[in-house]
Amino acid sequence: MRCLFIYFLFIGTLFADNHILEQENFEAWQFTCINEKEQKICDLRELVFDPNTEEVVSYLSITINPDNLTQMQIAFPHAVNLKIPVSLQIDDNNPLDLNYAYCNKNACFVAEIIAENFVNFFKAGSQVILKISLLDNREATITYSLSGFTAGYNKLSSSIN
Repeated sequence: MRCLFIYFLFIGTLFADNHILEQENFEAWQFTCINEKEQKICDLRELVFDPNTEEVVSYLSITINPDNLTQMQIAFPHAVNLKIPVSLQIDDNNPLDLNYAYCNKNACFVAEIIAENFVNFFKAGSQVILKISLLDNREATITYSLSGFTAGYNKLSSSIN
């Protein structure tokens, strides 16, 4: 896991250019609504930090789009091998392979529409374990806590206009 920290991702201030309308912490998760171009946009997010530098190495974000579909986005550092899928496992459930959707100047991302049953796995779980392959073929593990997810997701769901 330490090898991932060599390739840290610095996201910076997540909402620097936008006005924060609402923000609330739910244990490991943070619910935030911003005003972007006269529109209220809300997400539920957890950040994973490098314990040595306190830099953000990854984040997992959940949003609900205008079609009332739940979207999941996970950011990873550029040092990932894009040809090898990300392995996502919730507790002891079978892992799922997820492909990278795109990269920008800050990170590479997995982006998926997730069904209600998948959200329910998050609600019932205690942790999400992600395994990624780095460019030098080493494997890195990133762990997200699901503590507070249910309360945060309920808040996110109720924030939809």
